[in-house]
Amino acid sequence: MPRRRNSDSGQYEEVYSTENIVELLRNTRLGTSEVADELGGHRTTAHERLHELKQGGVVTCQRVGNTQIWSLNDEEAH
Repeated sequence: MPRRRNSDSGQYEEVYSTENIVELLRNTRLGTSEVADELGGHRTTAHERLHELKQGGVVTCQRVGNTQIWSLNDEEAH
């Protein structure tokens, strides 16, 4: 997983951590590219991580045309 240095603590953090994705999707639904843009990573890596979270029941996905729209599983949203 890609990592970046936290400017406050100086420690490295996962770009696509479960916590980052849950926080991002808490009140909205986003496409794969939007998730990547918001978290500062690559679309392919975002897609792989989102798919892992989907298999784990954290997020759900709906295809709209050529775009996959991601949202939190109902249990994660609360």
